[in-house]
Amino acid sequence: MLVFLLLIPLCHTMHHRSCLPFLFLLGALAPAASAQTLPPNLLLDDTFDDNRQGWRVAADANGSFALEGGTYRVRNQQGVSLELKTLPLNLGADYALEATVQLQGEGRGGLFWGAADDDNGNVFALENDGRSYVIGRWQKGKWEELRPATAVPGNAGGKPHTLRVLVRGNEARYYIDGTEVWKQAGLRTYGTDLGPYASRQAELRLDRLRAWHKASIRLAPDLPLTMQREHLGVAINEPDVRETNPRVSPDGRQLYFARDVQQGTTQNLDVFVAQRQPDGRYADVQPLGKPLNNEGNNAVESITPDGNTALLMNLYKPDGSSRPERGASVARRRPDGSWGTPEQVRFRALPPAAERADYCLAASGNVMLLALDAPTHPQKCDLYVSHQTPKGDWTEPKPLGGTINTPGDDYAPYLAPDGRTLYFASSGHPGFGGDDIFVTTRLDETWTKWSPPLNLGPGINTLQDDGYFSVTASGDHSFLVGTNDRGNYDLYRVALPPALRPKATVLVRGRTLDARTNQPIVADIKVELQPKGTAAGEARAATAGRFQLTLPGGSTYVVRATATGYLPTTEPLDLSSNAQYSEISRDILLAPLSAGQRIALNNLFFQQSKPDLLPTSQPELDRLVQVLKDNPELKIRLEGHTDNQGDPKLNVKLSEERVQHVQQYLVGQGIAAARLQTVGFGGSKPVAPNDNEYNRRKNRRVELVVVE
Repeated sequence: MLVFLLLIPLCHTMHHRSCLPFLFLLGALAPAASAQTLPPNLLLDDTFDDNRQGWRVAADANGSFALEGGTYRVRNQQGVSLELKTLPLNLGADYALEATVQLQGEGRGGLFWGAADDDNGNVFALENDGRSYVIGRWQKGKWEELRPATAVPGNAGGKPHTLRVLVRGNEARYYIDGTEVWKQAGLRTYGTDLGPYASRQAELRLDRLRAWHKASIRLAPDLPLTMQREHLGVAINEPDVRETNPRVSPDGRQLYFARDVQQGTTQNLDVFVAQRQPDGRYADVQPLGKPLNNEGNNAVESITPDGNTALLMNLYKPDGSSRPERGASVARRRPDGSWGTPEQVRFRALPPAAERADYCLAASGNVMLLALDAPTHPQKCDLYVSHQTPKGDWTEPKPLGGTINTPGDDYAPYLAPDGRTLYFASSGHPGFGGDDIFVTTRLDETWTKWSPPLNLGPGINTLQDDGYFSVTASGDHSFLVGTNDRGNYDLYRVALPPALRPKATVLVRGRTLDARTNQPIVADIKVELQPKGTAAGEARAATAGRFQLTLPGGSTYVVRATATGYLPTTEPLDLSSNAQYSEISRDILLAPLSAGQRIALNNLFFQQSKPDLLPTSQPELDRLVQVLKDNPELKIRLEGHTDNQGDPKLNVKLSEERVQHVQQYLVGQGIAAARLQTVGFGGSKPVAPNDNEYNRRKNRRVELVVVE
């Protein structure tokens, strides 16, 4: 069997045309489905409006393959021309194939299906300008005709016809334009490859190709048929160059990615950043330069919500050059906006045999997801979780569990800003071919219990490998890596439907300012979830004092800002009513460490009408200890206040005893008593009217005043 064949894979976008007309062919194979959402057993639906499946586009003396205006055109001058794609079919289950084709010329053209390669497969083809059809098979390169040339029902030449094959068990039924033309018993199926076929002196036009299969693919619910993915264009995707690792900033304004660049005689990845333009395009692409880019392979694995910390692939020497060991690094912006030299992320242990790795830093800053070589499968990856310790290093990675990890390749984790929705790539979960992208939800705080992963559907996943997903904080757009028609990795964007979006998050923007001058200052921001006190987010207000955080809606938080030479500030942040994505602004004022400055210690809690500190006060007390240790010359006065309820004398006594309890704790932590004064004012200095419980709560407080 003579063949000219060049297989070049490419990602695809999902098309909008309804798939309902073919449902009647499948019977029990295809349950009824809404015209607005994707049925669960549509495996392939290509209308050739673009090259979403990476069909060959080439020409030589033997003929040509071209994609033109919604048609895949195969012209053959001699021999046999075909192009094959491998479908993820279970050949032990029923399936159906359909192609809308038009044939010109005296030769033969149609479907080559159930194939293992170009020498072994089945043929359902038209002849003689489409006036007749033939059914046969190639086996070990030899042709066997099963159904000799027979007139097409209606005998209409030169017009499009719909060829359908319905396979049940070892029987195949063949249809032309909805009419059954032949039934074949004893079907031989050589493999799962499918594609167009044209013999010499024939031109085949393929307008649509579909495959149906009752597979075990678990689709995310309510996937729309209109979902498409968009190639990001030549500003991002250079011809014949690999682009990978798209990481979008939470606000969607910057897109970080890696691109191959020529370095001497080799190509290595460098990090680039693109800016979103007013029309939504990404352009103005700039390399990040040194020290993030060096002579090795460089890529951004995660960018923090404030854009000031980057988690990077591989390790760096102090001079910025590349280290040979595997690992991850962290780089932080300086106040002038430049990047500092990346520093190694230190894990307490890593699997000794791991050679490949992907990393993803959670928006909270204290959790990292990894893809590492699986211990029992050296060529496969599993997903792991690691937690940051109080010392700043990271725990030994722990597997995410069997719900996610498979005997296949599970990699490219991306934890959405909500801290619970995980996207990842896998070859081990049922999919549409190659490696697909899946979504799962964390069910508890163990990080080992997850919902069953759901396939993102053929609007995102293709017959090729798809991966490295990231999403904006609003969840409206995602970015991923696919393969173009020249075999190179390119970047794509998808407008995400609600079914695929993470939980609602809130983008918090603000500045840290000097309380006296209102000028911006460099500060560190940490956020704690209330009432648990667990870390929920962090940022560094560096350039112009600006910071940015993403926090899950539906909860309340405490925001703490610290800066050298300033008193720490804590402020409540109530997002309990934020059920949808929103953006808010919040500036934080920090008082300098100078005599007379005052700050409320908002997170000191006492037993009702007693001076005893509650355990929930521990984080605030420890922060105060750290401030006093960092500033050994600092002397303070702790002032206690109550509301005006009850006996005024008892209120004064209670307020005095409470600040004395705080003083005792500080002394117990090594702070000299001579640096600590205390005084109780009872209810004599309210900051709000004592007319309701909300205001009275404001008046029940401890304040810190700088003495010197």
